[in-house]
Amino acid sequence: MLKLAMILNNAGERAAQTRYRDPAVLGQLGYNGLVVWETTGVSGITSPYDVGAGEMRRWVERLIEQTCQVIDQARNAGLSVYITYDVLSLPRLVVDGRRDEMLCKQRPNLLCPASDVTMQQSVDALSALMGQLPPVDGVVLRIGDSDGSRLPYLIGNDIYLPYCPRCSELGKADRVCRFVQAFYDSIVTRHGKTLIVRAWNVRPGGMHDSPELCERLRDRLPGMNRDGTFDSRLILSFKFTETDFWRYQRWNPASLALGDRPIMYELQCQREFEGKGSGPNWQAPLWRDGPKPPEVSGDDARAKGLAAVASQVNLAGLWAWVRGGGWGGPFVADETWIDANARAVPMLADDPATDLHVIADDWIAAVAPSGDDALACALYDLLSDSPDVVREGFYVCPFARTRRGAWHPNGDWIQDDLIDAEAAWRMVQKIEDDQLDEVIAEKTHALDTFVGHRTRLQSFAIGKNKKPLEPLINSLLSVEALLHVLRDLMAGLVAYRRFMHDTNSSQASELADECRQAMRSSQLYWQHHTQRYATLPGAATAFRETNLWELTQRILDELAVTAEG
Repeated sequence: MLKLAMILNNAGERAAQTRYRDPAVLGQLGYNGLVVWETTGVSGITSPYDVGAGEMRRWVERLIEQTCQVIDQARNAGLSVYITYDVLSLPRLVVDGRRDEMLCKQRPNLLCPASDVTMQQSVDALSALMGQLPPVDGVVLRIGDSDGSRLPYLIGNDIYLPYCPRCSELGKADRVCRFVQAFYDSIVTRHGKTLIVRAWNVRPGGMHDSPELCERLRDRLPGMNRDGTFDSRLILSFKFTETDFWRYQRWNPASLALGDRPIMYELQCQREFEGKGSGPNWQAPLWRDGPKPPEVSGDDARAKGLAAVASQVNLAGLWAWVRGGGWGGPFVADETWIDANARAVPMLADDPATDLHVIADDWIAAVAPSGDDALACALYDLLSDSPDVVREGFYVCPFARTRRGAWHPNGDWIQDDLIDAEAAWRMVQKIEDDQLDEVIAEKTHALDTFVGHRTRLQSFAIGKNKKPLEPLINSLLSVEALLHVLRDLMAGLVAYRRFMHDTNSSQASELADECRQAMRSSQLYWQHHTQRYATLPGAATAFRETNLWELTQRILDELAVTAEG
């Protein structure tokens, strides 16, 4: 069973300072393999000279050199190693010399998936890259997204997007089969390595979120043996969620449509839409048992997590994103909350039905080694409630229920460390009148639950427990202020919507007062979050906002004018 760990470093961002960079630490936590993300940035490059001269070539040379060091360290620690690779992605200088052959007709910025030259160049470049690196155990191939468009020396796109006279006749299944077959022939057959194909697609309708497409691919992909079994060296990898790492998602149904093909699940320890480890957000219950009402309903409400799914698929392993994901902060210096998730993955790989107390006890012993049973109970209760607190605080249930599909259930009002108040207002306007109170109730419940746990934990921060608990409490204070902001912002917007609909009613004055109080409170707690708590030891960097001050102040000014009139 593969138990893979990965630290995802986005191009241009500062690298996270984390103990998980030490492969010995990963081994101690129970991981047996490392996914090296850095090679994504050299996808399609046969040599550093492919990107030209000067600083870009030196940057690529340093990246390859650093990757060699990471691979050597991992192998010396007894971990298997898998490098990441994007398709389609090629050096701009190489493409510029053969644009007519490599690019889509009439769409000169897209690599054409029907071009034999483009595909062969991609395959050959991967072989060349492997020749420059120490031995690895396999390759993680990404076909539904590409970082090529984000790096100045590359050009890249996923295999689904292009549509030109040459590739328009290739359906989605044809495209997937074409590239998986080519890389299977190279990586598995020729090099004798394992090929992990990521099903992920950045837009709806690809392999990751389409059970229908996966059903068509099941018997067409390579790796089927004569006896009807499947080659264990071709693994299909899915995020465990139906789309991205959001809540209000079913367990990925596309992953269940591939028969007995080896399947791997990707689990994000630092959830990018939910604070990224700035506070408690324990994923073990979601991973083990799957989502529950109100996130899912009907037949989907039946338990469907790893404990059930492990017997329904040919489970090849779990892949933890121990750090990283998304495109921004909050930036976490103390990764204690993340560690609760990172520790859980190998345990669930060994036994998908592992008791949650057993999983939590491992983390609690590391956080508070004093052996205080009351403190251990407080920490466990905090962890256990954290998934619901995050769902109620960071999502809007009445809005999520209105979505026809699984994409963007949070209305994009929180992405990484950015809160978009206008997006929150758009959500409030789409909710039915009789469900507006539910918006405030869920935010209030999340805040009250969180305050209760913070207060309880704070009572233990004395004597020998003070030093280990103080950073955790500081992080809780910062998140608590943020939850105040989110609750008061939503309460203010609900009151404002009602006021706008009833400006002449007897309740108009009362609604205006509710709105003013909530808006001013959201502004106050925003200052607490960004200025008072963000600098405390253990707290993550503060969230950022777009339109929060502008929107709240505009509403306050409007209410002031109305009152004067």
